[in-house]
Amino acid sequence: MDTWDLDGGESIEPDELIEMIRSTKHLDGVTLSGGDPFMQAQSAAYVAKACHDMGLSVWCYTGYTYEEIMEGKAPEGAVELLGETDVLVDGRFEIDLKSEECLYRGSTNQRLIDTKESIAKEYVCDWRQTD
Repeated sequence: MDTWDLDGGESIEPDELIEMIRSTKHLDGVTLSGGDPFMQAQSAAYVAKACHDMGLSVWCYTGYTYEEIMEGKAPEGAVELLGETDVLVDGRFEIDLKSEECLYRGSTNQRLIDTKESIAKEYVCDWRQTD
């Protein structure tokens, strides 16, 4: 079941979005989420890199799994976007696995992944809150 109309929403140029982010005060990070940023991976990677250049952290939510992205089963530019993501919340939301006890995610199948560490170690590393 799809919950997002791929023809819906509003189009915005990546540079315009970057300027909106740049002009917003008191940010320490940006979250790229739904629909699915990996459906526009190249543009999302461009925005994520600009956010890193501004000193912001980048979280990204996707219905793809980390493994699917690394195996090339996601759209073009997905690995590049993954490389510009600090924390990946992966996996489709599953209503049967819904839990209000899951930190920053909706269902128990979804994972919080430290992407930098995962890429470096070549296996999935859980993100751990440091605050």
